Amino acid sequence: MENRQKMNKDLISLLYVGDEKNEAHRTLFSRANGFISRFCSDEKQGIQIAGAMRLDIILIDVSLPIDQSGLVAFKKMINCFDTIAFGVKPAFFLGVDRYPEFEIRMELYGYGFDEFIVHPLSAQKVCARSRVYLEKNNLAQQQIVQEKRLEKSFHYLDKFKRELTLVKKELIQEKTSLNNALKQIHHMTRERSQLKKSLLLMKEGLGQNVKGFEKILSTLIKSRIEANRGHAERVAHIACFVAKQFDFDEKKLEDLRKAAMLHEVGLLFMPPALEKERKEFTSYENNMWIQYPVKGADLLNECKGFEDCSEMIRFLNENSDGTGCPDGLKKRVIPLASRILAGADEFDRLKDRSEVNCLEDLLASLENISGSRLDPAIVGRLEQYAVLHMGSDEYRVRGVGVEQLEPGMRLGTALFTVSGTKLFSVDTRLNRESIEKIIQYHREYPVDETVYIKA
Repeated sequence: MENRQKMNKDLISLLYVGDEKNEAHRTLFSRANGFISRFCSDEKQGIQIAGAMRLDIILIDVSLPIDQSGLVAFKKMINCFDTIAFGVKPAFFLGVDRYPEFEIRMELYGYGFDEFIVHPLSAQKVCARSRVYLEKNNLAQQQIVQEKRLEKSFHYLDKFKRELTLVKKELIQEKTSLNNALKQIHHMTRERSQLKKSLLLMKEGLGQNVKGFEKILSTLIKSRIEANRGHAERVAHIACFVAKQFDFDEKKLEDLRKAAMLHEVGLLFMPPALEKERKEFTSYENNMWIQYPVKGADLLNECKGFEDCSEMIRFLNENSDGTGCPDGLKKRVIPLASRILAGADEFDRLKDRSEVNCLEDLLASLENISGSRLDPAIVGRLEQYAVLHMGSDEYRVRGVGVEQLEPGMRLGTALFTVSGTKLFSVDTRLNRESIEKIIQYHREYPVDETVYIKA
């Protein structure tokens, strides 16, 4: 379709008014010679044809004398075409036997003729004379298009002007509303600033109250409950060490520290009969005693700022194997912070037992409750804490990477994967098979970055 339009554009659209049966003229103005031609014998037929198609050239080739009588006929003929509303007026060519004299030529120009083609007619002559008119028509067509665009642009411009006037009025109204809103915002900002200062003072006061309440409770616990002074501080230190291995943020670390300091608050509600050694408890008294974390959690949950640490304390006596209280939770169903707190509490109690005389005994005691009372993953971190903070000349360890392990080395702590799977117990002597097992696990479930080996 595009090629056809381009081809038609290169052809001259011509209406021949004359001897329409002249085969020589039909051949002369054929498509092969660069024309799209229609033929008619008089102006009446020509008007019908010209009204139905866009023409570049109207060639009038009738046998009329170039004198006064012929001029009148030519004028009448060309005037007939004036009744057609051409988009772009075609050029009018007149076929003559001889080139008209100046005065007659001027009169014919006045009627509307543009060029005179002297017989014999040829395609080359018509084409050559047509070029300037085709260019003129092309420019006229472009001018029409531009005028339409300009007219459309002016229409849109007028429309935009009207809309702009309306928008301007609306903007003035909105400006007034905005100024009023800004005044209100300014007033609200001042109030907000004052409220913010008040809130900051309240927050500081609440923080001081929380610290004061924590200090009061921890002092009560220390004076009435703790058999070994400093137990809460040591549990807090151990718990925070382990929690950092699990990437706790600052807020969660602070909640865990508070929970460690107050984890025995529930014991304040226990009857005096329970202040004896636990090994002397009856079954009933033991059942009451293991519920003290719930009582403590309920108390702290009523105090603003202690809600998160109360949840950590609530599950302190849940066992990894599901035999604990209050809900019988097991393994990873127990909140991680509660598992860490339970591990730190048990660690500090184990090291003070009479049967634990050295670091090896402490590690062995931790191994005994791994998987039952405590989560094995927590036990692994507690053993690391033990060798790093409680080692002595008699029990020296050094840290190595998995790739540095060699047969004959003895583990200074139990070895776990980061997911909590226990691979080997403390004091295990490594051989080639065990090292290959560690390497194999390390590819899929990485072990701790540092493996502690007895020096």
